[in-house]
Amino acid sequence: MDHVKEEDEIEIPNYFICPISLEIMKDPVITVSGITYDRESIVKWLKKVPSCPVTKQPLPLDTDLTPNHMLRRLIQHWCVENATRGVVRIATPRAPPGKPNVVEEIKKLKKFGHEALGEEGTLKKLEVLAMEGEKNRRLMSEEGVHKSLILFVVKCSCEEKEEEEQLRFKGLLDDSLRLLHLIGVPSNDSRTMLIENNRILESLTWVLHQKDFINKAYTIVLLRNLTENISSHILERLNPQVFKGIIGFLKDVVNNINRTSPSVGDTVESSNPSLGKTRSKLDHNLVTKQAVIASLMILLEASSWSRNRTILVDLGAVSGLIELEISSTGEKRTTELVLGVLSRLCCCADGRAEILAHRGGIAVVTMRVLWVSPAAGDRALSILSTVSKFSPENTVVEEMVDVGTVEKLCSVLRVDCGLSLKEKAKEILRDHFEEWKKFPCVDVTLLTELLNSSLKEHKNARVGP
Repeated sequence: MDHVKEEDEIEIPNYFICPISLEIMKDPVITVSGITYDRESIVKWLKKVPSCPVTKQPLPLDTDLTPNHMLRRLIQHWCVENATRGVVRIATPRAPPGKPNVVEEIKKLKKFGHEALGEEGTLKKLEVLAMEGEKNRRLMSEEGVHKSLILFVVKCSCEEKEEEEQLRFKGLLDDSLRLLHLIGVPSNDSRTMLIENNRILESLTWVLHQKDFINKAYTIVLLRNLTENISSHILERLNPQVFKGIIGFLKDVVNNINRTSPSVGDTVESSNPSLGKTRSKLDHNLVTKQAVIASLMILLEASSWSRNRTILVDLGAVSGLIELEISSTGEKRTTELVLGVLSRLCCCADGRAEILAHRGGIAVVTMRVLWVSPAAGDRALSILSTVSKFSPENTVVEEMVDVGTVEKLCSVLRVDCGLSLKEKAKEILRDHFEEWKKFPCVDVTLLTELLNSSLKEHKNARVGP
């Protein structure tokens, strides 16, 4: 041991020894599991294994480490008493220099408000603290840091600035949105913030129409957070510019997916190299996926109202959603939401016309039947049913034959799947049977047998045993 020169002649108390390093502790700290370790040793341990070495209790990296002052003083006293025998005294440990303290930063923010956020380095310090762990993020949330950040975003986006100030404010806006994404907005605050301050929605809409892709992603996730539990009348009367920004973002996602070389994150950083270092801590691909889901959730909820459906169709939402589904990697949640929005947009004639007008519309919807999940299959069949029922028959019938819809509907009747799926498939086949039997590629005999057998099964189910 480096603090004892004549180790074999000195009896060292066992409770002075760190269970990890088996050395005399220099900076003893108590974990929440009740075991004392040397700070350096337990920190290194938790970076590799997030649990207490002795009790095996889970311990996150940002867990509380309480200095064991009493034990440290005992160790120091013991070292002084044995100094003549070659024991080196352990110095009193100090806090790491320059490390920001979350409580102090929050106090500063509360005292100086926007002025503090506008200072060089304040947002960076808060981000470092937020990245350290859930405990700091929870404390920031409890102290209302998210409110200050949202109001600061309003300030950054609404104030008229001189040309030389624009770049600085752009950096502050980037930092604010990134930090907001890290700490989130508590549900109890999200219910009221948009109602109490209509400038918030205006500012977030403004961000959606800027060029920065990742800022738009952060903003859409924030919008979903703020509108998730909000009064329905706000969603019902949502500004069309919000929809335009969301649809534009989804089209950007499709464009990024279709590029063969750079990823979304690479594309963003290469367009602004100075952002690379500061933004590398967050996974841009994960943020993008979160924003896609948030976008689709907003569109799904907003499309409950006919006014919004008309706006979305006019803004090209149908084409954008079909392109997103064609380009997607088959993620279940994304497909279910895309089909959910499309099924609602099919409630208006223009929406149905847009699906038929897109060369891949009926084809991609058909492919999702029996392929993703029962929920996706149900929504896909709802789209096919609505389009085939209320659109010009000749156009629909020929399209469904060409892309294999008839064959897929027959498969639904032949495989083991939910009764509701079979009923929807049977209804579509029966409605257009007279037209489909004119096509030589359609097996009329098989189609007739499937419809008849399905009818018998239905009657037997009603009669029962």
